[in-house]
Amino acid sequence: MKVILLILVLVLCAVPVTAQEIYKWEDEKGVIHYGDKPQQPGAKPFSKEEAPYSNLKEGQGKTAREPEVETVDDKPEPRATHRTEKHAPRPSPSMKGAKAWIDRRGDFWLSGIIRNGGKGTCETPGAEVAVIDELGSVDGRFEISAKPTNLGRGEEAEFSGSHFAPIGDKLTWEATPRCNGATGVVDGARKRGTLRILRHRTLKMKRSRTH
Repeated sequence: MKVILLILVLVLCAVPVTAQEIYKWEDEKGVIHYGDKPQQPGAKPFSKEEAPYSNLKEGQGKTAREPEVETVDDKPEPRATHRTEKHAPRPSPSMKGAKAWIDRRGDFWLSGIIRNGGKGTCETPGAEVAVIDELGSVDGRFEISAKPTNLGRGEEAEFSGSHFAPIGDKLTWEATPRCNGATGVVDGARKRGTLRILRHRTLKMKRSRTH
């Protein structure tokens, strides 16, 4: 009897143990089920190749595709923007001490001071002047350069220039302080004034033109 039991144990040990089959199916609500027995006719054996990725221990093998990980640069290059140009220091010209007069030849003169109140450099300071006759029409325009150039913040430059005066009893002048620099042309607040023309000078100019 003992010999028969020993033979039976040896036979059972020699028979390999079959791995249990896992089935996968989807019900009418779209829910996925797994089990060792097919519950529906459409159940199919579950393949381990379809298993979602998980951290496999050493020796288990790679049975699924690992997800791709997007690499991120720890030190990205700065993007080119217009912020530097937009926030670049700009000059701020203003005019003070403006004086207007007409000389003996009948020319209109304007002088004054250009001051830079901005952080940017005023490379070429000056003023744009318009001469307006008593009827309100622009009789002429001219520009006056100021010296010295390359004005820093709080620095000043003097200007003085002339133009032919219009015929009449008075004229009006408009002067705009201006700075040219790396940021382009920057205008300041406009100044305006009125100047009376003496009648005898006007007559003298008219007589000189008739000869």
